[in-house]
Amino acid sequence: MTTKHINDNDYTISYLQLRQLIGILGLCLPFALLFGNKLLGSTAWLQPSISHYYYSYMHIAFVGVLCVLGGFLVTYRGKSTLENRVSNFSGAFAFGVAIFPTEFKGYIGNDYLNPIIWHSWFKAVHFGCAGLLFLCFAFFCLKIFQESDAGKSPAQFDEKKKLRNKIYRYCGYGILASIIIIGASTIYENVYGMTTFTKYATFIFETTALLFFGNSWLLKGSVNWKDANSPMLKTIVSPVR
Repeated sequence: MTTKHINDNDYTISYLQLRQLIGILGLCLPFALLFGNKLLGSTAWLQPSISHYYYSYMHIAFVGVLCVLGGFLVTYRGKSTLENRVSNFSGAFAFGVAIFPTEFKGYIGNDYLNPIIWHSWFKAVHFGCAGLLFLCFAFFCLKIFQESDAGKSPAQFDEKKKLRNKIYRYCGYGILASIIIIGASTIYENVYGMTTFTKYATFIFETTALLFFGNSWLLKGSVNWKDANSPMLKTIVSPVR
């Protein structure tokens, strides 16, 4: 009986692909919900927040993508204990966002699904998990992703690594700015009333936060793109790899 030995590269490729899949899910989620709801015939395809799609025709996609993302984050194994812990917490928060929906109030349109069970405290858990999830995403960008996977010190970083770190910082600050704008628009709406901007501000800036998140994970997982068979991938990644 022979034993099949698995090459270290098999683990490396899987590790990088997991990073890429996490990034792709983050990038695609808001647009899948938006256009999927429209294609399914909803009369109100744009909702005040991504969370309100829980009640829409795209309910399964909303819950499913968050659960898959949570599963990827929980099973993801990074280069340090800190990275693993933050990833595990992120996955748990993603599950929390999916399991405990926001309140129905604010949903636009007459095409909706009624939740089987909803309690007032779900809202607090939902917002808490969502806020902490975005903070974890920002922490990845501002701290974890800026460290070298190869164990190099900052003094040993080449120009491309320095450029990648600059992009990670932009993504991290972009996530934080998105969270702040969502909070500010909510406060403004409670004090001065709803405007067209505040009505959709949460959806808009949740989307920007997910775009920053998705791009940062794709960049982190793009190590093998420089050796890809696709000329397009090589061209895209050449400035940073």
